[in-house]
Amino acid sequence: MSVTNIIIMLLSIFSIILLSSLFFIPSDSEIYRLIEYFDFILCLIFLYDFASQFINAKNKWIYFYTVGWLDLLSSIPLVSEFRFIRAFRVFRIFRIIKSFKLLFEFVLKNKSASLYGFVVFSAFTILVLSTTAVLYVEKDVGNIKTAEDALWWSFVTITTVGYGDFYPVTNIGKFITFILIVCGIASFGTAISYINEKASSFKN
Repeated sequence: MSVTNIIIMLLSIFSIILLSSLFFIPSDSEIYRLIEYFDFILCLIFLYDFASQFINAKNKWIYFYTVGWLDLLSSIPLVSEFRFIRAFRVFRIFRIIKSFKLLFEFVLKNKSASLYGFVVFSAFTILVLSTTAVLYVEKDVGNIKTAEDALWWSFVTITTVGYGDFYPVTNIGKFITFILIVCGIASFGTAISYINEKASSFKN
């Protein structure tokens, strides 16, 4: 078990929830397109995970013919027929973890690494939810009207760049912006701490 396993498991569950929401959203809406963008990003993460596991597998063909091909198919973006194969990824990682007791023990023994993993997942989740929410509340009254507008706004906000070309005008939108800025500051602070910790371990 590793922190990567935990992050991929959480992202897989989140991906299935995200895709399930598409059943309740009109396919011609900007929010639908926004979720498809995030699905594409998740697919890239899952493809990286597949490539990493394939390269590190002791027997690459056994890995591929048992579970690897499912990982690969579920990681192909923009192919809706393959999307829900990701459920198998969740079940397989659950088998690796085996029980919440083992997960709890792993977190206790690896508090620092687990914290970084939790921050990565939390930051991505907040990014997705805040981007979707701000598009929903601003699309009819503000200048954030398309999926691309919302993605650009979320990027410059979470990185605290703040170009100001896209901004919320509603109170709810401003509150969402505040949350995303705080999330960005916390994420970058944690990333710097992680880099310093890794650099110190290499020196020792």
